[in-house]
Amino acid sequence: MGTLGLLYGASEERDRMRHYRHGRVAAVLASVYASLVMLLGVVSVVTLLTVPDPILLSGVALMFVTIPLGPLIWWGWDALPPQTANPVLLVVILTGAGLLQSYLIWRAVRGPSVPDGRAA
Repeated sequence: MGTLGLLYGASEERDRMRHYRHGRVAAVLASVYASLVMLLGVVSVVTLLTVPDPILLSGVALMFVTIPLGPLIWWGWDALPPQTANPVLLVVILTGAGLLQSYLIWRAVRGPSVPDGRAA
């Protein structure tokens, strides 16, 4: 149950998704994308904190999953001085960018608002 479910009750949250042409599909797509981003972010942070000399393939995967913001953040990170560039912070920023993109996916896919009784 999401945040709306806690505030309004599960049935009202379901009704809220019906107010958009593709509300349920958009919510599922955004949730799957957000879950993938979180999984890669958590695996990357755990790898960075536990392995002495990590080869961070999950971090590279996170960068590719978060296209178009991911590569911009990754390349901008190279401009920082080496002593201030913390790789854990980079993964956290990439994960945050992915979650922002998940929200934008939901907003883009949900479609226009429709009157009650006409939503899919």
